[in-house]
Amino acid sequence: MEPSKIRVIAYCCMILGSFFMLKSILVKSPKFVLHELLQFKVSKSRFFRRYISQKLEAIIGFVFFALGCSQLAYLELVRLDELEWWKVGGLTALSIVFIGALLHQITRFFSGQIFVEHMRFMVLKHGYRLESDDGLVRELGKILRVKRTEDDTVESYTNRVRTKMKLPETTPRRGASRRAGL
Repeated sequence: MEPSKIRVIAYCCMILGSFFMLKSILVKSPKFVLHELLQFKVSKSRFFRRYISQKLEAIIGFVFFALGCSQLAYLELVRLDELEWWKVGGLTALSIVFIGALLHQITRFFSGQIFVEHMRFMVLKHGYRLESDDGLVRELGKILRVKRTEDDTVESYTNRVRTKMKLPETTPRRGASRRAGL
């Protein structure tokens, strides 16, 4: 196939891939998703179907985008001699892996911070009780790096997480001494 035809196909794949990736992430705002997850008027089956659809669209988008980029990279690499091809291709692959790993760590950090801020909003503005979900408290504690000890009760650990989130502490219930199965 001629390079110009491959280039056109590559750009079409990239446009199609971009469409699917964008569609998979722009369906709902984070606050709306959090409302659903915290069970504020939620249709769980609809939420799950949308989740699956979004994941599939993201995968389809990535495959098409990567296919288009690969075709363009191939066209550039075949113009190089064999020794340059290995140097450029190897350096590019290593760079992609390094930058991808770095960006993954950065996005994990910021997504955790955004999640904590949205949870703080839900607690302050909507009165969501963190105490009602031990798993959520553990997840928030993990993000905020709140250490657990063997002496922790669910309430004491939750209060330390609340403090780290800059939320007012809750008062322990009478007789609340169950150990944190955290």
